Amino acid sequence: MATTGTPNRNPLCLLWAIPYLLCGVFSHLLNDPVSHALFVWLPPGVAVGAYLLSARRNWPLMLLGFFCAQLILTLLWRGQPLTAIFLAVTGSLSSLLAAWTVQRLSPRPEGLGFVAALLAGAVVGAASSAIVGGGWLWLAQEPNAVFRLRTWVSAYLAGVLILAPALTGWAQFRPRRSGGPGMRDLLLGAVAYVLMIVSTFMTFDGDMIQNLPYVVSFELTYLPLVFAVLIALVWGTPGGTLAMVTLMLMALYQSAQGEGPFVEASDPWHVLLATQVYLVVTALLLLLVNTLRGARAQALETADQWRGRFDLALAGSHQLMYRYNPYDGSLELAGDLQEAFGIAAGAITDLDSLLAHAHPDDRARLSLHWAARRAGAQDRTPLLFRVAHSSGGWRLVSDRGSPLADFDGSVAVVAGMWRLGEIEHESAHA
Repeated sequence: MATTGTPNRNPLCLLWAIPYLLCGVFSHLLNDPVSHALFVWLPPGVAVGAYLLSARRNWPLMLLGFFCAQLILTLLWRGQPLTAIFLAVTGSLSSLLAAWTVQRLSPRPEGLGFVAALLAGAVVGAASSAIVGGGWLWLAQEPNAVFRLRTWVSAYLAGVLILAPALTGWAQFRPRRSGGPGMRDLLLGAVAYVLMIVSTFMTFDGDMIQNLPYVVSFELTYLPLVFAVLIALVWGTPGGTLAMVTLMLMALYQSAQGEGPFVEASDPWHVLLATQVYLVVTALLLLLVNTLRGARAQALETADQWRGRFDLALAGSHQLMYRYNPYDGSLELAGDLQEAFGIAAGAITDLDSLLAHAHPDDRARLSLHWAARRAGAQDRTPLLFRVAHSSGGWRLVSDRGSPLADFDGSVAVVAGMWRLGEIEHESAHA
């Protein structure tokens, strides 16, 4: 007997709480222990990315997991149970609202629409978190509430825009039958990855940049972005994600040490906010690169699929398709020439090569036929001729085609089909 009830949920979705906790620990290590201001807050990026990659039936379980993870983090670093519970509720619900906004605006986790939807979702999540959580801090008369609220919004936005695209981009990766990038791309990507690490270290290392003019040290910040984009281009989405995570860890860690091109003596914590803006720009740039690269790959794959279906249809109907260009004399044949005539695909490329393969008794008639087509004759009577087969004999071909006129009345192209008949084994000169 059939039963009804709630849809099955996958308890493994609770494992998303582990990277949420790890990113929370890493973020707290970079924040101000005195004012408890959050200058770096990466967990919302994990939560939003996890929601976008999971079925909605699993969202309640994930909400519970993120609530527990946030509660643990807040209790460990603040030790105030009531505030910890309230902030855990606020943090988990704001990430859920951000993910819901992204899905409502862009049902597919790809394309340029997803980029705009992700920006909108990050703003909605940050605003809701700031209004509710900031309101609680204000009512509870927490010290430095306004300053903490300002850094909270910046850190939340950065966390979503840095990590969520990396997670969704990696999840869209699918191995190809070709086995991935070739040796040349692997080496080029490896070189770019090493150069990105070296340039990032040089850019954010205080001992190196202090001896350089400010203009030079600031311009060096563009080098890691160039190498990160190159990695994304040659290694695809996994490479872009690896580059983003590596750049994020190195830049945030060195910036937290008070190093890098964004350091201000009057505001030691400004460096983390400025570094996150730098990382957000990098993440969005890589997301756009992966989006455009993915769209191109999808278009090529779709074209290959249609070509495969078309070739199967031609093979099943025992036909070849042709296209003749009267301007350069090229003749393009689509279909299985190996099966039809036992010759390679590029063996017939123009009318001269066609006549060379045609039966001697048919060449004159074939020449007159094509001369009439080049002149624009619209005679649709099928032309029968024979083409040599490599195994011996002559394949009978029925040509059905016609010229297509250009805007000025001249012949733009001649297109049609060759229907393949039986192979005759009679002598060529019989």
